[in-house]
Amino acid sequence: MADFNAIAATSRTLRRLILDRMTTAGVVVTLAPPDVTVTNVNGPRPNLYCYQVFEHAQLKNQAIPGHEHPAAFGHPPLSLTMRYLMTSYARSDDQPDSDLIAQAILGDAMLVLHDFGGRWDKLSLLTTRVGAIGDPLLDPVLQNEYERVKITLAPVTTEEIAKVWSAMPQANLRRGVVYDATVVQIEGRIPRLQSAPVTTRHLMMGVARTPKVEAVYKTPPPAPAPQVLDQRIAIGEELTIEHATLKADRVYVRVGRLEPIRVPIDTTGKIRLILPDAQYAPDLDHPLVRPILPEDRLQPGVMEVGLLGVSEVEGVQGGLDRGVPLSQDWTLRSNTMLMQLVPEVAGVTANGNASAIIAVTGVRLWDGVAPSEVIVGDVAVPVLVPRPTDPWAAPTETKVEIPASAVAAVLPTSPTPYPVSVQVSGARSRETGFTFRLDP
Repeated sequence: MADFNAIAATSRTLRRLILDRMTTAGVVVTLAPPDVTVTNVNGPRPNLYCYQVFEHAQLKNQAIPGHEHPAAFGHPPLSLTMRYLMTSYARSDDQPDSDLIAQAILGDAMLVLHDFGGRWDKLSLLTTRVGAIGDPLLDPVLQNEYERVKITLAPVTTEEIAKVWSAMPQANLRRGVVYDATVVQIEGRIPRLQSAPVTTRHLMMGVARTPKVEAVYKTPPPAPAPQVLDQRIAIGEELTIEHATLKADRVYVRVGRLEPIRVPIDTTGKIRLILPDAQYAPDLDHPLVRPILPEDRLQPGVMEVGLLGVSEVEGVQGGLDRGVPLSQDWTLRSNTMLMQLVPEVAGVTANGNASAIIAVTGVRLWDGVAPSEVIVGDVAVPVLVPRPTDPWAAPTETKVEIPASAVAAVLPTSPTPYPVSVQVSGARSRETGFTFRLDP
C-alpha cells in the first residue's frame, strides 16, 4: 500500500497523463500555485494546483480487503480526496490572441482528463515526452493499489472558485476548472493488533425457557373481598408475580436492588413474596436470616421486579481433541415489570392548634435523599431537618414531624379532621383513616 508519497504521486501521474495525451505541441504542465510565476517556462501551459485535501467519508473506517486478518483490530488507511484547480496560460498575456490560446490549452487538457481520467491505471505512455513509450503511466507509488484513483470534474460554483482566488490577492482572477482525484489511500504506521487464535473449544447445550412475567401486584385479600390489583405495595406486604410456565432448575425473584431471592418452583402461575425490611428471610439457598445492606434496602418510588431462571447445562471443552465433558449453570432473565413502593403510615397526632407539632409514625417515611412531604388535607408540608431553633424533632425512617402552623396558614380550623398521608420520592401512602383535627 502507498505511503505518505501518495499525494505527490497522484500529482505526478496527472502531469504525465496530460503531457502524454495532449495534442497541442510544445506545451508543458506545471504544478504550482496560480499566483506564482514559474521560471524557465516559455511556452503555453496548463497548471495544476492541489489546493484542498479532505478525508473520504465512506472509507474512513474500512480496511483494505485481503490486507488484514478478519480477527485483527483495524487500523484503516488514510483515504483521501484531492481537489485540484486547473488553469491555462498562453506564452504571454499581452497579445491579441493570448486568451484564445489559453482557452484551447484548457480544452485540450480537459478532454484528456475526460477520456482517460477514469482508467489511467491501465494506460501506458504513447510518446517520449515524459518517458519511454510503453512504460506504465501510473506512478510506481500508486501501482497495485486496491482502490483505483479516478479523476472527475467537480461541480463547484462560481462562489467557491471566487473564494479560492480571493485568498491570493496578488493574483488576477483566471478561468479555471476544478477536479477531484479519489481515492488516494495512505497506509498507517501503527502496527496492527491481532487477537490470539482460539485454542480451546467451549460448547454448551441445555433445555430451558426464558421466564416471562405477565403481571405484578400487591396480593389482594382472599375472596369474596373485592379483588383489586394494586401496583402499589409497602414493606412487609405480600407481592404476587404472575408468570408463564417456568422451565428451570431454580427460580429467583429480583426486586429493586435486593439480591435475587430463591423461591420454590411454581406450577400455579403465581409466585408470592413478602417484601423484606432490613433482613432477608430464610430461603432455599440460605436457611438463616441475613442482613440487607443499608444502601440496598427498598426505598419508596418505582422499583423493578423480574425473575431469573437458572438451569444446569452440559457441554464439552477442549482443543482439537474430543474434549472433556463439563456442566455449569445457565441463567436466563425475564422481562421487567414496574411497581411503586409506598411509605406506610402507622400513627398520627390526633389534633392540635397552630402551635402544635404533627407527628407521623410508620415505615419508610424518610430516607434523607428523596424529598418527603406530609400531606394534611390537600396541603403538602415538606419534612425538613430542624435548625437549632426549630421545635420539631429530626426526621427518621419511622417518624417525622411538621409544624401545624404550616397547615394553619392554608387550611381553616374545623371540627372535621383532615386526612393525613405521607409522600416520599413521588410515592404516596394509601388512605389509612389517620386524620388530624386543626383546633382554634
